[in-house]
Amino acid sequence: MAYQCSSRANTYHTLCCQTTPRSTTTPCNGNDCKTTLVSSFLELAGYNLTWIASSLSRCDQIEEPNNSAFIEVLREAMLELKPAMQQCQNQNSQRDREWRWRPRHCQDLLAEGDSGRGVRHVYPFPGRPQDGVDVLCDHTIDNGGWTIFQHRTNLPTRENFFRPWIDYVRGFGDMSGEFWLGMDNLHTITSCCHQELRIDLTDYEGEHRWAKYTNFQVGPTQDHYRITVSGYSGTAGDGLAYQNNQQFSTYDADHDVCVEGNCAQVYKGAWWYARGHYSNLNGFQYEGIHTTFADGINWVPWKGYKYSLMNTTMMFRPRA
Repeated sequence: MAYQCSSRANTYHTLCCQTTPRSTTTPCNGNDCKTTLVSSFLELAGYNLTWIASSLSRCDQIEEPNNSAFIEVLREAMLELKPAMQQCQNQNSQRDREWRWRPRHCQDLLAEGDSGRGVRHVYPFPGRPQDGVDVLCDHTIDNGGWTIFQHRTNLPTRENFFRPWIDYVRGFGDMSGEFWLGMDNLHTITSCCHQELRIDLTDYEGEHRWAKYTNFQVGPTQDHYRITVSGYSGTAGDGLAYQNNQQFSTYDADHDVCVEGNCAQVYKGAWWYARGHYSNLNGFQYEGIHTTFADGINWVPWKGYKYSLMNTTMMFRPRA
C-alpha cells in the first residue's frame, strides 16, 4: 500500500523523520520524536488512529524537531480543534439548560400549567438529562401536583401484586388500571426534595377515607428502600406509623424484623413490614370481608385485619 497523508501530517513527518516510513517495519519510540502530545491533538482533530500511528511512529531515522516548527504544528492543531471544542461546550450547556427546565415530577408540570389526571413524562435523574420515565399525575385532588406510585381498583381482571422483588424494583402493571411505579423510580423521585404522602381508600360500600403525611421518603436499594414517614392527618387513621423506618420486603426478599418468618409470605403482599403490619395495601385482592387474617388489602385503623379494600391510591408531591 502506498504511503499517503495530509499536508499537515507531512509537515510534522518531515520534522520527525528524515525518510518515509517503511510500511510496518522498524517502529521507533514516539517519545524520541515527541509525538505523544501531537498524536493527542491529531486524534482530537479527527485523524484516524491507525494513520497517526503509522505517520508518527514508524520511521528510519529520528531527529529532534525544530522548536518553532513543532510549536507551529501544535498551534495549527489547536486552531482546528477550537471550533469543535466550542461546539461541544455549547452542547453541554444546552443539555444542562434542558435538564434544568425539564419536569422532574408532577408538581413541576403543574407549575407549568398542566391540569387533569393522566400519564406524563418526567426527567428525575440528575446527571442524566436525556433519561425520562412515565408517571401518572393527578392535579384534580388537594391542589394537584401528585405523582401516583400505587393504584388498585376492582377490575374484572385484577393485577397480581404478590410478586418477586425484581418486579417491585422495576415496577409493573398498567397506569390506566392497577400498577406499581417501581422502587428505583420511587426512591429517585422522592430524593429530589422533601415530600408529602397522600393515600386515598375506598371500601366496597362506597365510603372514602384518606390519610396524609407531611414527611415521606424512600431510601436507596442498598438500604432495601427503607420508608421514612410521619406527620399524619386525615380520616382513615394512621396505618403507617408502625411501618415507619422499615425496609421493604417481598416473598423472595425478607427484610422485616420478624424472626419467625417472612411477613410478605404470611400476609400475601409486599410492604414495609415490621413484626407484622398495620396496613397491607399490596395484599391479596379479597372483596370486602375475608376470613383469613391480615392478608388482604388492609388498612387496620379503619377496617381492621379482615376487610380488603376496593380502591387504593398512593401518591406523593414536594412539600410546600
